[in-house]
Amino acid sequence: MNEFSLLHYTVKDGIADIILDNPPANVINPKMTSEYFAALDLANTNPDVKIIIISGRGKGLSGGVDLKLLDTYGPTEMKAFLSRFYVEMIDKVRALSKPIMASVHGYAMEGACTLAFACDMVIASSDAKFGYPGVPNLAAPPGMHVWFLQRLIGRMKAAELIYTGDTISAIEAERLGMITRVVAPEDLTSESRKLASKVAEMSPVGLKSARELIYRMENMDFKTVPGTALDAVALAFASEDSKEARRAFVEKRKPVWTGK
Repeated sequence: MNEFSLLHYTVKDGIADIILDNPPANVINPKMTSEYFAALDLANTNPDVKIIIISGRGKGLSGGVDLKLLDTYGPTEMKAFLSRFYVEMIDKVRALSKPIMASVHGYAMEGACTLAFACDMVIASSDAKFGYPGVPNLAAPPGMHVWFLQRLIGRMKAAELIYTGDTISAIEAERLGMITRVVAPEDLTSESRKLASKVAEMSPVGLKSARELIYRMENMDFKTVPGTALDAVALAFASEDSKEARRAFVEKRKPVWTGK
């Protein structure tokens, strides 16, 4: 059984909760990164898990990468850690066979934005804020956020946030299409689990194939889109879950999934 010291991992009602817990600001370091990877592996290989939620204890999701630790690194060590946290983390999250959602309160700064925006969905409390202080705090570009931000909100607004390091409120983030939904702080946990539970009721096969198609099509040339879509739908229709979904719809009953 895995023992975690910087996060908590639990499974209940088809939902795997990964809760960062590294007081006071849940800063990200190599150990937390390794534990996060291990928790993702546990959730991904557990057939009882239908969806994953990442959140943080204390005052926010995370203050980002531990700058005091990075200050002790030379260029080689810096590149090795950032490669593991940014590059390997994105690859691991995208390779998941089930959806993942971030539930954000308080703040998500710099690397924590990578954790959140690498997810399929983000629910945030109305008191939450997001920030990319790479330029003011590090005199360096904010890494992967340059990619995420431009695709989420466009180059002009992304440039403003990147150059200034200013934070953006959850309400504004929702308006710009950066996140899925904003809820009252007292409702964050319940609303996050409500959406997760709704997703968890879907066919595992349907979720996996839909998630794969979302990321395959993200940067696809439109000429290849129709053929890719037809192949994906045709393949999905052959699954037992798809056949069951169609039967259940006709018979006006709840489907019983086999995951095949």
